[in-house]
Amino acid sequence: MSYLTVEVEIDHGHVLAKGAERLPEKASGLLTIFQPDAVNRPILSPLQALESLQQHLRLDAARAAEWMTSVREARR
Repeated sequence: MSYLTVEVEIDHGHVLAKGAERLPEKASGLLTIFQPDAVNRPILSPLQALESLQQHLRLDAARAAEWMTSVREARR
């Protein structure tokens, strides 16, 4: 299996290769959509982003500590 990454534009729901690369005639894959940031979107500090993630994952202090320990061990 091989992988191909190309920059694309979407025009009226049609995916078009942005550069000189040609898209395969038939294939499957994943598409990541990059949208401009909202004008009034607040910029979070790293600590605020971590706290927001902790709330989203519903981690209490004990579970957050366990998660941080597992991440540290995985990095070794």
